[in-house]
Amino acid sequence: MIRLLPSTNAQTIKVLPRVSTAQTGLSLKITEDGTNKSETLTGLSSTVSGNFIDLNCTFSILSDNSIYNYEIFSGSTLLFRDKAYCTDSYLSNSVYTINDSKYTESDSGDSSQQYIMV
Repeated sequence: MIRLLPSTNAQTIKVLPRVSTAQTGLSLKITEDGTNKSETLTGLSSTVSGNFIDLNCTFSILSDNSIYNYEIFSGSTLLFRDKAYCTDSYLSNSVYTINDSKYTESDSGDSSQQYIMV
């Protein structure tokens, strides 16, 4: 998962795709989780940076504290798929979770009746 800024300024995405050569004519589709609001960027060019490729992207749909799925294509061939977390506040010693405060653990009841859910 990468971190994006909720901005309309250009941002660089570093990825380790299936094909690690510089390419032109790439497209990137980004979709917000929950709302399915999406945007497709076309005509992107990549540059090689070590084992990674860099893509310069300018998004218009990013909102703070949202999760996105994104896919990078060369024509109809999928090169890379990942998730992105969009936030403008980032502390390197903080722990970010997708489901913060969504689950409250209960310690009541019979202790022999405990289940582990994976």
